[in-house]
Parts: sequence; structure tokens; C-alpha cells
Amino acid sequence: MKPTCSVEKVLDKNGKEVVVCDETRSKLLPILEEVQAKKGYISDKDMQEIADRLKIHPVEVYSVITFYSFLSSEKKGKHMIRVSNCMPNEMAGGQNVLKAFEKALKIKAGQTTKNGKFTLKTTGCIGMCDSSPAIMLDAALIGGVTPALIKRIVKEPEKVIKEVVSRQSSVVRKEIGRKGQVIFSAIQPSAGLKKALELGRSGVLDAVRDSNLKGRGGAGFPTGVKWNLAATAHADKKFVVCNADEGEPGTFKDRVLLTEYPGLLLEGMAIAGFAIGAEAGFLYLRGEYGSFLPMLEKKLEEMRKEGVLGRNITGKKGFNFDIEIRLGAGAYICGEETALIESLEGNRGEPRNRPPFPVNTGFEGYPTIVNNVETFVAVPHIVAKGAEWFKSIGTERSSGSKLLSISGDCKRPGVYEVPFGTSIKEILKLAAGEDAKAVQVGGASGTCVTRGEFGRKIAFEDFPTGGSVIVFGKKRKMLDAAENFLKFFEEEHCGQCTPCREGVPVLLEGIRMLKKGECSSDYLKDLLSLSETMQCASKCGLGQSAPNAFLSIIENFSSEYELSNKKTKEQVFNG
Repeated sequence: MKPTCSVEKVLDKNGKEVVVCDETRSKLLPILEEVQAKKGYISDKDMQEIADRLKIHPVEVYSVITFYSFLSSEKKGKHMIRVSNCMPNEMAGGQNVLKAFEKALKIKAGQTTKNGKFTLKTTGCIGMCDSSPAIMLDAALIGGVTPALIKRIVKEPEKVIKEVVSRQSSVVRKEIGRKGQVIFSAIQPSAGLKKALELGRSGVLDAVRDSNLKGRGGAGFPTGVKWNLAATAHADKKFVVCNADEGEPGTFKDRVLLTEYPGLLLEGMAIAGFAIGAEAGFLYLRGEYGSFLPMLEKKLEEMRKEGVLGRNITGKKGFNFDIEIRLGAGAYICGEETALIESLEGNRGEPRNRPPFPVNTGFEGYPTIVNNVETFVAVPHIVAKGAEWFKSIGTERSSGSKLLSISGDCKRPGVYEVPFGTSIKEILKLAAGEDAKAVQVGGASGTCVTRGEFGRKIAFEDFPTGGSVIVFGKKRKMLDAAENFLKFFEEEHCGQCTPCREGVPVLLEGIRMLKKGECSSDYLKDLLSLSETMQCASKCGLGQSAPNAFLSIIENFSSEYELSNKKTKEQVFNG
């Protein structure tokens, strides 16, 4: 069967027919994205032809398409408008933006205009919380949406897209609220890589271990331990993966690093490749950041020409390492490292059972390290300046600094670099949000902090976070926040395990009952018990952390709801 041109183009950039074997299954997602970009959707015929070439069943292709929100088997409009419904966007009037688009286009969310020009959808966080209300117009990220801009988008979408992409970098620069001592400190290009070659593999591994660097994605696993495990694993191939699937509501710090410091990120990955003995790396870029692809590909080419990527890097014979960018397709769960690896392999992004762990059995069964963007950007600084320099910043148990994405009810939203050990009170002062009644630390999967706890600190031993800090003013209703977070998890869970799949909708309905005053004390106790079960029995971090915001908001803001019987809330929480 003759394949479609778009599939040919992906499989061979020279446009020639190639023989496809089972090993190319990992190319499935790029192929699907290419077909969709060209045609607007993936037809049944496309699915059959792709399946034939990859020697898999068409059902497998269909299952992948239906898993990712950016892929579709049905024809959509020429232009896709996605209105973010994450909490910071809703706080800034996101619903009004959605209604304005519905009125202007004369359709509802989920529909396509009669002329086939626009499809309107809602989506989760798009990494633009500091400039809410925000939307995606095709691949372009647009913040600060106004009624006048909505009219322009409907009238001349191509012109708006061109303008937005052209000023993308300059807009990002303004969003760095505070440059701290590590990530935003001065360093010469390739300084870390050159120092790494002087230290040797074991020296680099020792430096990363001794620095006490922990993963900046939120989990906080010691980076040195992860790298050492991969370095000592025996295998023909090893891989380095950068997790740039920044999907946690309220988080946008990786967006700044990807656009302003891509060289440091790629250099950090190359140092990791040298340290563990890997020759290949993947930068897994979230689908919402697809507009960054040309800029990132250009940077990769520049570094190859400079000899700091590719073969015999910096003239060192045998030091070969290169990076391929893979674009996600709209799935929050792929921020979990094993789900990300599944996605790289051309599968649905469903978390794996562990053990085995990626450091032993990762991409295509080979040892693989997966680290966050911020983690890789920190590595060149650590290698070039030394572990002791890094440890001198932060606290004894939390070395270095942390990038925070601050949004919500504050006058100065943006990206702030602060040393670990900085209090929430100090952070609110930086962002001019001192009047807050609560702060959500860690996004939808994090914890809601009340005013009485603002003295607590951002640190792994106190409040760990992937970077999201959402500020809530005195007039905000915290049950609305809990409902928003649970709606997000209902949309984004993978559906594999029962505690998460069945538990999230029950918690969401419980919040709605509380808002109406229809929840009894006995039922609230059942919801609290369900939350504990989800935390213990869910397969991955999404299900385990999904009840966090529900629990902290229900307990800390009991004055904002009434139970349907006379039993006191104190009796509920005290058993």
C-alpha cells in the first residue's frame, strides 16, 4: 500500500521510500503530529497506512491518537483556539474570554464554525499564567487577551500569529522577576562542558553527588544518585532525557529557560551524557511549547557547528552525544518520567510499574536518566564553579536555589529565583502579594498554605515544589479553587488505576455538594478516607497527589462551607 506523502516525509527527509521495521515504533508520535499538521486530522486511511509501515495494528495507532488531546481523528477547523481554564487564568477572567469567543464565532466550546475556519476548545495550563487570561492560537501562545484582540483574532488570525511569534523572546525577558545566585548567574558558554572533560566521568559524577543537587521537577530525588546508577549499569546504549513537559497548573519557569537559556540546558544534557556514557538524548517538549521548536532546532545546529554537540565533542575522540527534540501532544501525565518514556516509545503515556526503574530499564529497555529542565540548567554552573559553591547557597538539606512561577492575586507575577529556605512571606513580598489569604504551593498537586503558615519555607524539608506558586486574595472562594484543581485531574488522569480513575470524580462531586450545603458530616468523613486511599494506592504521582489540594482546602477553610447536618467540622477532622 502506498503511504501518504506526510508519512513519507517523516520517515525519510529526502522524500525516499524506506523500509520500516518494528524498531521505528518510537517514531509513531512524530509521524502522527506531522500528518495532523499537514491535514488537520488523522483519517482512518492514514491510520491503516501508518500501521502497515510500522508493522503494528491500526487499533494501536487509534489508541495513541485518542490518548493525546492535540491529536484528532476528526476534521477540525483551519485554526484551533484553545482557551486556558487553569486556576490563574480563571482568576484573571478566563471564562469571560471563552464567552467572548463563543459570541464572536457563534459556536460553543468543542465546536467548529460552519465555514471550517475555527475550532474552539478549552484546555488546561498552557504555561502563560503570569500573563493571564491566555490562549493558544494554533501553536502561538498569547497572553493578556482583551476584547479588542479577540476581534482581531477572529478577523485576521494569521497576522496575529505572525506578530506573537516575532516578539516571543522579548516578552519572556520581562517575566524574569528576580535573578538569583545560580540559574541566572553569569557563566561562559561551554564552561561547564570543558570543566567536565577536565574532571573526567568520575569527577563529574562526584561533583553532582557532592553538590546535593536534587531534581527540580518536584520529586526532589538526588540527581547524583540517579546519574551514578545509570553510569554503573551495563548496557550497549544509554539515554539522557530532558523532561520539558511543564504541565503543572501555575508553572511557567521552564518556558523562560527554554527560550532564554537553551544553550545551558543542552550543555547540561551533554555533560550528563558524558558522565553516564550515553551518546543520545531526547528533549521532550510539551505540545503547548511547539512554537519554540524552530528556535531550539537552530540552537542545536549552532552547537553542532561549534563542536559542542555531535561527534568527538570539543575534539575529544570518542565523546559523541547528540540530542533529538520530541514534541508531546497534550497530556499532563507525560510529566511523570515513565509515562514520558512510554510516549517517546510511541505509546499512550501511561505510567509503568516500578521497579524496574528507568536508570536500569528506560527508553527501549536501556538505562535512561530523566531530569527536569531546571536541573539540567543548574549542572553547568555546578561543574564549572564547584559543589561547595552550590552548597553554600540554600539550606543544609536543600542546596542551591529554586525557580518559582508566581501568579494569581499579586501585582508582580513572573519567574523568581530564590535560595532554598526563603519563606512564603518573603516570596509574597517580592511579588507584591502580601494581602493574600492563601497560597497554593506546588500547583494542583500541591498544598494550600494559610496565612498562619506564611513563615514556612520553600525547601525539601518544609514545602517542596516543582515551582508553582498561586496567590489567592482575600475575596477568593477556596472551594472554587479545589473544584478547578479536581476538574483538571479528572481531565488529565490516564485511567489506568481504579483509585485515581474512580476517586477523582467522587471528590469533585463532593466539593460541589459542599458548595451547595448538601454534604453531610458522615459523607465528608468518607471523602477524607477516600483521599487517604488514593494517596496510598494510586499507581503514580498524579493519583497520589490529586487529593492534596482537596484535603488542605477542606481542613483549612472550613468556615467557607456548611455541612447538611449538625455535627461539627471539628468532630469530622478529629475522628
